[in-house]
Amino acid sequence: MSLNLTLAAADLEKTAIFYRKILLLSPEQVPNSRTENNSLVLFFGVMRVVFQNLQVMEGRHPALLQNLTRSPLGVGMQLELSYNSLDDVDRMIKYYHWPIVYELDDQEHRRRELWLHDPDGYLLVLNEEKITPGQ
Repeated sequence: MSLNLTLAAADLEKTAIFYRKILLLSPEQVPNSRTENNSLVLFFGVMRVVFQNLQVMEGRHPALLQNLTRSPLGVGMQLELSYNSLDDVDRMIKYYHWPIVYELDDQEHRRRELWLHDPDGYLLVLNEEKITPGQ
C-alpha cells in the first residue's frame, strides 16, 4: 500500500524552487496524463506528496474545489519533515530570508524544530531528533 497526498500550488515553479533550494529536497516533475501540465512530486518511501497546479485542479474538479481559493491554500494543513540535521536547511532559510514562524531548540527532550510556510501557505514543521551516543 502507498499513500499519496495531493496539494494545490498556485505556481509549481516557485514550489519546486522552495523545496529544492531551501528545504534541500528533490522534487521531480512528472507529466500529468490528463493535461499537458506537469505535477511536482516529493517521494518519501511509500508516500508521495503531489503538487498540482491550482487552476488545473479547479478546472478538473470544479464542484469539489469551488471554495479552494476562498481561503489560503495551507489552512489546516501541517506537514512534518524529519532531518538528521537542520543546520544546512537553517542556513538556506537564512540565506533566502525565508520567514520562520516558530523555532524550538528543546535541550531537555533533544529535539529541534523550525516551523515555516511554503509558498502556498502549507505549514511545514521541520524537525531534528538529537540522538546522543549510546541511545
